[in-house]
This record gives sequence, structure tokens and C-alpha cells, in this order.
Amino acid sequence: MKDKLYIIDTVKFAAEMGEDTVLRYDLFKLIVAVQGQVNREEPELYLMWVPQDSFWLDYMQEEGKFLHGRERVELPNWAAFIEHYGSFIKECGLAVWDYDVPATMNAATTACGIDGYIPVRGGSEAMARIMKETGAEVKLDLVGKFTGKGRIWDTDRESSGSAKCDTYLWALDKYMDKCHPTILFYTLDAISWDDNKPFYPDLDNACVFNHDYAISKRAFVFDVSSYDDEVPSDDPTQPLGTDYKTMQEIFLRHYNLTGGRMTTVCGFNPWHVKYTTHNGKGKHDPVPGEWRFGEVLSAFNCVKDADAYGRCGLANASVFTHFPLKAKYENRKPDPTKVYDPDKTYILFYVGDYDAAAWTARSIPEWYEDPNLGKYPLMWCFNPNLSDRIPQAFDFIYERYTQNDYFEAGDSGAGYNNPALLYEPRPHSGLPSGVAENIRHNKYYFDKFDLGIIGFIINGDYNTDEQQMHDLAEFAKLGSTYTMGPNETTVVNGAVYMPMSGWGIGHRNSPGIEASAKDALRAVDKYPKEKKFHVFRTICVSPTRHGEIYEEMKRQRPEANFELVDPITFFTFAKYAAENGLTY
Repeated sequence: MKDKLYIIDTVKFAAEMGEDTVLRYDLFKLIVAVQGQVNREEPELYLMWVPQDSFWLDYMQEEGKFLHGRERVELPNWAAFIEHYGSFIKECGLAVWDYDVPATMNAATTACGIDGYIPVRGGSEAMARIMKETGAEVKLDLVGKFTGKGRIWDTDRESSGSAKCDTYLWALDKYMDKCHPTILFYTLDAISWDDNKPFYPDLDNACVFNHDYAISKRAFVFDVSSYDDEVPSDDPTQPLGTDYKTMQEIFLRHYNLTGGRMTTVCGFNPWHVKYTTHNGKGKHDPVPGEWRFGEVLSAFNCVKDADAYGRCGLANASVFTHFPLKAKYENRKPDPTKVYDPDKTYILFYVGDYDAAAWTARSIPEWYEDPNLGKYPLMWCFNPNLSDRIPQAFDFIYERYTQNDYFEAGDSGAGYNNPALLYEPRPHSGLPSGVAENIRHNKYYFDKFDLGIIGFIINGDYNTDEQQMHDLAEFAKLGSTYTMGPNETTVVNGAVYMPMSGWGIGHRNSPGIEASAKDALRAVDKYPKEKKFHVFRTICVSPTRHGEIYEEMKRQRPEANFELVDPITFFTFAKYAAENGLTY
């Protein structure tokens, strides 16, 4: 076990790099690649980037935790970093990527994970500096290798007609069989954020800090559009549907590699830069773009760890992943004396959206500081498969959150997918049913974290039908809500199913408490008065604001006799009411 943990303050490093966004992007990419390499077997290098990184390191170094006693040694500037890691970089050698084909950055990142290289932009100041300062030599040069014509470089394959897609097809043939069997990385490539020059103003939402995990886990890294009805904005001359076909091949090759095991795709449709109507980069809106990508990956037995815009970035996952979890965790238990009252209207908050390790790792410390944490019962829907990437966060919530904070699964269970796409005939893939594999995958996490509820089933444009309900109840034994499906509350295979009443009644940027309460009441009014159970989804909302929304709902409509309860009580009462004809 190493006795030192080297620390980089990225704010200091960024100041030293100046205002050149390209240099910052390139050098931080290099630092993160080194981090992924040296942290593969055990933690060695840690980056202080957002305040939560300090929070998590403090927690992991508490007495009894796995980094307790490890000496922190700061590398205070670039010169110190090179002095310490220069010989390592020289030994690794460089994988040089081509700015004219931004996909080569992702391919170089895959190569770094498998062959141990360090990625640099071809012809850049960063490349010149690192070669001069370390003596590192080029071991893989991707500059000028992919043209979208003839035969794909270093393969026996004919070009797809796209330099971008040829890059991923090359990487598929060379590396896929050596990559991690249950992790893929769908992450924004090195495309400039300015159509006229290289420009990277937002390292967070460019996913710069995420790649340490991809490299440490030897994950395959890619970025192609999931649509086949328009050419992508970043490759407008490719034959129609080439990106989509490339995505299909990536998923199919990985499916065959693993024998159909459920795979986590870390990433999200990069709607803020390409593929959507945002800034005129496509004809599809961002949310349908999200659903389309989820639909396609679900057809290949994949789930999403959804690093979405706003908080795309997650640093230090190559450290976090080493945190040892307990064999099992015990969820909170409700008051056993509480009795169902048919004159009450019971409500439950789905506290989300925590289907992404990046969002979750940054939100948990924030809400822990809320003075009203534990004042009201809340159903925190942290997707449990995120524990692979941020295990320390799950250990923390079970240990430190209050007994009034209950933990259940978010979007569709242990990973965001569309359950409807698990059934034959499966669009996009034509593969055999993935239902049994999905049940197996979820049972592990539901058992480990003592879960019984899917906060909501997300199915994109597909309905949640009775067969899906029956199968999901094999692991979500208490119940689930959904956005597409029957309007009535039903009991299937012993579990309760109902539509989510309010799809988004609170957001961290929402206009106010009164408006959020009115949104919730409008959602209630969509249903007959006989419906006595309502679930409301919130998005990155504090414990304090949940309480304020609840109290405002009661103030605006006292005759409804609202009661906010914990999720176990809610679904237990809902099952009793549904089976006895007491609710709609």
C-alpha cells in the first residue's frame, strides 16, 4: 500500500496555463490520462477541482476509511508535476490525435487505456512542451490517418465514407476485444466549441476530467449520433446514417464480447454541442435526443450512467472506484405504527435526478449541509449502479444521512434504460430478449442496497405494459411509477404500479415555492378525486425546498388532507388501497 497521495490543485494549474483554452484543455487531458494510468491498481494521484473533491477526500481519509493515514503531498505547479511524472510520461510514450478529426481524441484515449500511452493534440503547444520537458516519443500517430476514403488505415476494411466513423471502426478492430467487458464511455470528442477556431471554454461540460476512469478501466470511448434520419452536424458530408450504423456496430461488438451482459455506458447525448436543435446543430430537440440514445443502447443490453450537461464532469473516479463497500447495506425503516387513513391524500417526492455519477457525487455533499435534512421523509433515487464509479458516496449516505432519508432506485432501476427495449422483437439490434439479464443485473444492486422501489420507469416513447411490470417486480418488489402507461393504480406480481402525477414540479432553478406547489396541484387535478396517492418528481432540489413545497400545497388546498410519507409506507398503503378499491 502506498503511503503518499499526490494532490493537484487544478485552479492553480489553470492560472499557470493562462487564458489559452486550447492549452488548458490539452494539458488537463494529459494530466487526467496520467491519473488514470497511475491509479489503476490503487490510488496515487488526486485532483482538487470542485469543492466536492475536497469533501470526498476528507471522508475517505477519516479513521476507519481506506485512505486513512495517507500523507497528502501537493504538486504545486506544472514544473513539480513534470518533475514527479516526467519519467513516467516518457516511458508511456504519446498517442497523437488529429484536430481535423476530433474523434481521434477519443480513439487515442481508448489506446491510452489499452496500450498505456498519453494523449496529445498533434502539432500543439502542449505536444511540443511535453516532448521537450520529458523526452517522450510518439508511439501512435493518428494525424492524417483517417480521410473517409479508400481503405481504413491499418485495417482490411473499406472506408465508411466518414473520417469520423472510420476512426471508431479502426479502434473497434484494434482494441474492442481488449476493453472492459461491462463499461463503455460515450463522451464528447475534441470538437471545438467555436466553428471558426479551436475553443474549449468549459472544461466541466467538455468531460475533460472524466477520462481518468475510462483509462483506468480500459473502456472503449466513442461519440457518434444515434439518429439515422439526418447527417450529424459535426460530419455533414458522411453518407446518411453512417454515425448510427457505427453506433450499432460498437454496441453489437461489445454485446458479443460480453455474451450479452448488462453494460454501463458512462455519458450522455452531447446536445449542448451537437446533434440537436440547440444552436441549430440538428432537427431533433435535446430531450428526444436523450430518449433516442437511451432507446438504442437499451436494445443492446446497456444502461446509462447519464453524465448530462450542466454537471457533466466527474474528477477522481479512478480513486473513488477503489473505495471498499460493505457486503450489504440496510435501508431506513418506517414507523410500524402508522395506519392507513382513507380520508388522506398521500404524497411522495421522487428526489432526483441522480442517474449520473457526476450529478450525484456533487449533490450529496451539498444536501448534507442542508439544515432541514431529515425534517421530512424523502425518497432519494440514487441509481445503485453508480456505486461502481462513486462507491464512497453510497457508503456516505447510508452512514451519514438521517433515518428519515430513504434510498431507492431512479430511472428504471440499476442504470437508466428503457425496459420496453428488452423485449423481442428489439428495434435497432434484433437481439434476443434481455429481460432475464436485466433482472439478474438489478437483483445484485437491489439486494446489496436493500431497495424495493423504482422511483420511475423511463421508457421514452414506449408504454410500460403489464408484462414489463411483472418482470420488474422480480427485483422492485414494493412498486414503481412510470411516465407512459395505464392511468390507474394496479398491483402486478405483488408490486404496485402507478403513473407519476407530477413530472417536474421542482427544479433547483425553478421560479419559487408557490409556483412549484401550483404545478403539483395542477398535476393532482389531472386525475379523479378518488386517486389518493401522488408521486412528484423534483430535479436537484434541496431538502428545505421539498418541505416548503409540501407546506405550500397544504396551505393552498387544506381540504385535500395531504400527508407526505416515506416510500415504504406510501407503496404499502397504496397496495392496500388498490386491492380494496379505495384508490383510482
